[in-house]
Formats: sequence, C-alpha cells, structure tokens
Amino acid sequence: MNTNLKPKYTQSIIDYNILWFEPSNQYAILNNGLFYCINTYLELDTKTLCLSAYKNELKLSHEDACDLYTDVSQFLIDRNTHEPEELKRNYNLNLDKRVISKSYASGKLNFQVHVQSEELFSYIHPQICHLETTTTSKPDLWFDIYEEDNQLIFFKNNQFIKACEAQHFHQLQGKFNMELISSLYNKEEHDWIGLFHASTVATDSESVMLIGTSGSGKSTLTTILSHNGYQLIADDTTPILRADLNTYYFPGGISIKPGAFSTIKTFIPDFDNLPQSFLRAYKGGIKYIAPPTPTKNHVPCKSIVLVNHKADAEVVLETIDAKTALEVLIPDSWISPKAENAKAFLNWISTITFYKLTYSNNQDAIDVFSTIFKNE
Repeated sequence: MNTNLKPKYTQSIIDYNILWFEPSNQYAILNNGLFYCINTYLELDTKTLCLSAYKNELKLSHEDACDLYTDVSQFLIDRNTHEPEELKRNYNLNLDKRVISKSYASGKLNFQVHVQSEELFSYIHPQICHLETTTTSKPDLWFDIYEEDNQLIFFKNNQFIKACEAQHFHQLQGKFNMELISSLYNKEEHDWIGLFHASTVATDSESVMLIGTSGSGKSTLTTILSHNGYQLIADDTTPILRADLNTYYFPGGISIKPGAFSTIKTFIPDFDNLPQSFLRAYKGGIKYIAPPTPTKNHVPCKSIVLVNHKADAEVVLETIDAKTALEVLIPDSWISPKAENAKAFLNWISTITFYKLTYSNNQDAIDVFSTIFKNE
C-alpha cells in the first residue's frame, strides 16, 4: 500500500474526483476511470496485485498494464514533490528608493505606495488609480517597491514581504493584491481560501463568478453586467474567505482591452479620455474603469460561468462538468497551500453549479444571465 503518495483530500463531484496533494499544493481532476487506476495503485499492497487488477478490470495486456502502472507511479511522485522554496534573504528597507509616492483611499483605509521608478509604478498604479487621493493624513499602511540585483523587493509597513525576479512582476502584483485585500478586511493571508482568476458580479444575496481564457470577453461582460442591474464584486481577482465561503469586494479597476473599447464606451462617460496602460505592450494598451461600490461587500457564490464570446454565435447557456471549468479556474489562481483552506475549497466547489455562456449579442447575454440567479 503506497500510503505515502496518497492525496491529502479527495472530493467527488458527479463523474469526477478532485484530488489535492499537500506537498505540491496541486489539484488533479480525474474521471472515474483514472480515479480507479490511482486508487488501485494506492490501496493494493504489491505491484503484482495492482497489475493483476489492471489486467482483469480494464482488460489490458500485461505490457499495457505495466505501462499504466509506471504512468500512475510517476503521476503520484510528481504531485508529491514539494514546491521549491523561495530563497531566504533578509532585505532592509532602503528609503532612498522612494522616488515616486502616491496616496490612496478605499473605504476607511488610507494607504501609500512608494516606488523607485515609473516602470515599477506601472505595475501597481493603473488598477488602483481611481483610488488616488491628495490627503495629507497619516496612512494606515504603506508599501515600498524597488529593484535590487534584478529582484523586485516588496515591503509593507517597513517589513519585508517578498522578492521575485524582475521578469516575474505578476508575482509582485498578486502579492500586493493579497496584502491590500487582507488589510481592507483586517485578515491574514491564510484566512483566505484563495485569490481566484475570475470576475464576480452579484445581487444582494449571492454572486456568480465569471471565468475564461484570455480574450474570452470576461471583463467586457463583467462591465456590461455591472451597468445593467448587477453589482460588481471583483474583476480578475476574486477573494474567498474560509470563514464564510463568501466572495469579497476588491476595489481594483476593471481592465478593458482594445478590442472591447467600442463596446464599453457606450456605457462609460468620457471613456475615450481614460489613460491606457502599456505594461503588456503585446496586448495593446489596457484601460481601467473605476468599479462601482456594491451595497454589500461580501456575498456567497453558488455558480461559476465559463464565458465564451464568439462572433455570430446564438446565445446558449448550458451546464458543464466541473473538470472543464476548473481546468480554466485553477491554473491562474492563487489557492492557499494550507490544508484547512484546501479542504474548504474542495467543500465549496462541491456546492457549485458550473455553466458555459456562449454569446455574440450583449443584450442576449444580459437577458440569459438573469436565469442563473433564478435557478439558484
């Protein structure tokens, strides 16, 4: 019995099983056939017994059974390999690196951001530019970001938080978002199940997460829905708290890519005059829209919608399996490596209804979206 390779937690969802491996903080989504192969490998005492089960139950030749055994073994070894630890180094805050400083406010929280250069400023400022203030009051917290030895160095309240290679600036952005969200709600990082790569809209009683690959129209649809009776909870970064499994409001701006400018300008006054951010120049200049503040800053989520904007398509809202949705959601999300959070995530996912929305006409999407809330 290979108990040392067993996943820490397993959650069944209809025809699939989701396995979580603690050493690597990886999730595997398996159909029942693959789950049988994994479970047989883990439960039987010897290789001979396992091969016999594969041959008898799956009608395999001895050679094919051996190949399957090898694949399963490697699969489990890979997912039980610990993630490489970050290099530990103590950094002392260098106040001389404070070249550009800005003040911001969200709700009752006042904070400052100090950076070394315009380039580093462009990593953080565009999505929170609508929060900028001219207040001279003492900030509740402050962040410092500068570059040293090709490392981006991040501090909060003069305490070192993280360092990452300059080309991995997205790690810095994610960590900044986490620290800001935690400060907004007076929480610690591992109070959160995760920060999910999803946009979220809501009524007063529940929310729906929108997911999709790059260019799928996720943020565009989010903007349209937020101007047609739904409240915006978050764009691109949706936090979920373990204590209540609610999605929480994140005040970052809604990112709009050039392909959606002509659509969005009909909803946003003075959209043409909004500045463009060229951080990802290969995608063109992105504009950020200030999000409206919801009446409730946290609500439970019962549905996830995979957005698929497709030219000339008829509007179709259909239920989909968990595997299809989670293979989009999980890879680009930060999910806490803490066991209690992984367990909470799996429990939450088991309660979710998954949909796919294909559409070309915005009004059709608005009309059919209301049925998601009516179904819950």
